[in-house]
Amino acid sequence: MKNSLLFLSIILLYSCGQKESTKDYSQIEISMDTVMVDSKGEILSLAGDLMVSDLSADKTLLYYLNPMTLQLEIVDLDELEFVQRVQYDEEGPNGVGRFAMQFQVLPDEKFFLGSYTSKGIFDLSSKLISKYDFRMSELNGDQDFEGYVEKTLVVNPKDENQLFTILISWNDQLTLLGSIDVQTKEFKNFPIPALDYMSSFKLVYSEGGKPLSMRADFIDLSRSEEMLIISSKVGSDIYTFDFATEDFIHYPAQPIALPAKKTVKIPQMVESMEEFQKHNRGLGQDINFSAPVWDDENEFYYRFAHFLKHKEEDGKFIHSDTEVHLMLLDKEFKVLSETLLENYKKVPVKHFAKDGMLWIFENMEDEMGFVRIKIR
Repeated sequence: MKNSLLFLSIILLYSCGQKESTKDYSQIEISMDTVMVDSKGEILSLAGDLMVSDLSADKTLLYYLNPMTLQLEIVDLDELEFVQRVQYDEEGPNGVGRFAMQFQVLPDEKFFLGSYTSKGIFDLSSKLISKYDFRMSELNGDQDFEGYVEKTLVVNPKDENQLFTILISWNDQLTLLGSIDVQTKEFKNFPIPALDYMSSFKLVYSEGGKPLSMRADFIDLSRSEEMLIISSKVGSDIYTFDFATEDFIHYPAQPIALPAKKTVKIPQMVESMEEFQKHNRGLGQDINFSAPVWDDENEFYYRFAHFLKHKEEDGKFIHSDTEVHLMLLDKEFKVLSETLLENYKKVPVKHFAKDGMLWIFENMEDEMGFVRIKIR
């Protein structure tokens, strides 16, 4: 079953954003609708808001992995229906490991799955094709990895022997972006000076000098067929790495009226959970950027910026509202327009561009749905 539950058409006039071409973005019309996926009687795994998921290259299939059960579920986005469920193993010769949080769709129905203990490329029958056998401490290069933890890995879709990684530190070191050659076990560091300000927003909770919790996951790695896109949650700056030419380019992606980065002042380390939660709320109440999403049909990027709002009830602070803005950016990441979404007041979770629309995952009473935004 599939249906459209909601349709809103809003004429939005915004005097600031205008593309330097025949297309005028100072006046745009946004329409929104909601569609549901036919689960075919299955109970779909929607916990985590599709955090561990990816699309097929043609964007017809959505693959999402439950990191706890290691079940991969597949949805046909054209037909809006559940297709298949594949069970992967935690242990054994085809073992993925426990709590697999890294997942990527590769060409030829291959998939990268990674956990804390194991990483490799698998097929759709849950068989291990090749294993990534390396440890960060064993990599060659000038980088000292002491105090760093791996935040994410992305496989170069044109070369499965090249991985890109983000490393964050419990100490006062800067976040690292680098590539790993899994054959030579070489690590190459890519300096990102335009994002060094992220260290001002790292928040560590420590007891007796022992760090217990950290808020420092401020970089997103996303990709297209041609390039890796490195974006920040705390500021507008973007870097790109071209897979073919290896060009590494910085774009300020300066907003029109919105702030370019967070300005909240926080301590780098606190010694109580109450303080940690207080300053964490402060970070959320300041601007938060999402990764840019490319729309092939419209030839622009979508990018969200949002601000969290909280209220106190019975001595506790709870999330009460979200102010969400949608930005459009050209191929060079110049902001064309930015619009307050009056009728969308949630933190945007998994989203992607398909059929000339922006699709945002929506859990609708434990059924899979999508809010779709169309720009005219």
